[in-house]
Amino acid sequence: MERAWVEVDLGKIYENVKKIKKFTGKKFLVSVKANCYGMGMVEISRKIENIVDYFGVATLQEAIELREAGIKKKILVMGTILPEGVEEAVRNGITITLCNKEVLKEIRKAVKRLGKSATVHIKLDTGMGRIGVKVEDFKDFLREVLKEKGIDMEGIFSHLATAEWKDKDYARWQINRFKKILKEIEGEVNFKFRHIENSPAILNLKEECRPFNLVRIGLLIFGVYPEKYLYRKLPLDFVLKGFTRIFFIKEVPKGTYLSYGISFCTKRKTRIATTGIGYGDGLRRHLSNRYSLRLNGKKVRIIGNICMDQTLLDVTGKDVKLGDKVMVFGERFDIEDMAQIVGTVPQEILCGFGSKRMRKIYKNG
Repeated sequence: MERAWVEVDLGKIYENVKKIKKFTGKKFLVSVKANCYGMGMVEISRKIENIVDYFGVATLQEAIELREAGIKKKILVMGTILPEGVEEAVRNGITITLCNKEVLKEIRKAVKRLGKSATVHIKLDTGMGRIGVKVEDFKDFLREVLKEKGIDMEGIFSHLATAEWKDKDYARWQINRFKKILKEIEGEVNFKFRHIENSPAILNLKEECRPFNLVRIGLLIFGVYPEKYLYRKLPLDFVLKGFTRIFFIKEVPKGTYLSYGISFCTKRKTRIATTGIGYGDGLRRHLSNRYSLRLNGKKVRIIGNICMDQTLLDVTGKDVKLGDKVMVFGERFDIEDMAQIVGTVPQEILCGFGSKRMRKIYKNG
């Protein structure tokens, strides 16, 4: 019997991808980095490979794992790789994010050694401040790349820092910087893919991003939204359900302190259920005394501090027995609500539930 687990509906993910493709009308890169937000990179990629154009990962190791799993579609390592990883990327037909001279120098060597071309997408920093060629250095860098033989400059891209904000000024400034660069190099090089749109951008900045032809979607394939207000722009199915079980039940009198830090004291005789999930499984400790799980469809409040392996619930007056299943999440906006309480983003909440102790069970695969 499972202690704690997540059910991933691959069929609903497939349908969400189809809906997003229809909504955008553009080529589709699905971001499966961080084991697809902890929900199973290989399983999800296999399910949707026939309806996407590209896979995006954060590391070379993730890309190699997809190749070894039999994924044939194009894979872009969206983060930078170190020079020593270039040859392995080229050998495996993995697209490299190019934004520094050290990697360019190693690509030059690798294509000669291997006798095959390297595919790259040049990354431009328009205001994220993370990785990418600075706007003022871009033309000089591009000329360096153009000198090289054996490099397929397939794409150019940037990344938005505030795409989910209602205030669109900064995002529009970034987009306009990107458009300006593309205009300036028009005729000098023809990039097959020009992309800046992530999940929030396709909903919040659709008109501004009309000239671009590839979208990068991660969070939305699960029907989880960077901000809840974006749901009305494109309603999608929520595809994840998380569960745990009840392992212990007891009654305690009024005035009983509970769990680490004694952050909760009972105000009446209370029936308490101990569940087999904790922050070691992804249930964030900051939800302690602030969030409710569901037992037989009814909310039951978390009381006391969430522990690494266990969480206490107030089940007073409820029909409950050992082994009963408790829903941790599974309704619309559960993940977003957790993120709001914790003060983080939904992506971090999902990655937390990617814990190996939360077994992933795949449906409609």
